[in-house]
Amino acid sequence: MKYSYAYFLSFFFVAIFFACQRTSHPINEITKIEFARSGAWSDYGAAICIDSSLQYNYYGGKRNDQYYYTGKITQQLWDTINRKIENINLKKARPDDEQKIADANYYELIIHWKHKKKRFVRIGFVITDSLSRFASWINNSYKNVDLTCVARPIKFETTFQNQPKPRVDQIRFPPPIKQRKRHN
Repeated sequence: MKYSYAYFLSFFFVAIFFACQRTSHPINEITKIEFARSGAWSDYGAAICIDSSLQYNYYGGKRNDQYYYTGKITQQLWDTINRKIENINLKKARPDDEQKIADANYYELIIHWKHKKKRFVRIGFVITDSLSRFASWINNSYKNVDLTCVARPIKFETTFQNQPKPRVDQIRFPPPIKQRKRHN
């Protein structure tokens, strides 16, 4: 009887010990995020892909010059990304904003977890919810990553980084166009 009571107490304390232990990393359900910014008249867009292997891919450039970069992020940054996404209620977040503004940045965010994915679209710089705040934050994440330029193109699932610019004659209020000066 003494031995069974001692085993029970030992098991009880061991169970309490393991129940009180905290994990050093949060449970990361997100496997990959892809982000794209459409660009506007003066901005030619960008794309970012980050996955659970800590691989960071970035696309940016000018109209005819495209630049691809790759790098690694830290586990802490990946955990921060997951915590920020956990604060967004993905089930209740609306999938997209109305896309009626021609000269504005649009954000496209695709979040992958387990065997699911969800796509969101937001108008840039109109921070209306936690998803918009996250999109704005991830848009600037490349500044905190050591990136290396690569010669090969990187395939992104997002499409907003390749949005064609509307023709000036199709816009209700077009931007001023510089005219060439004629010299007599």
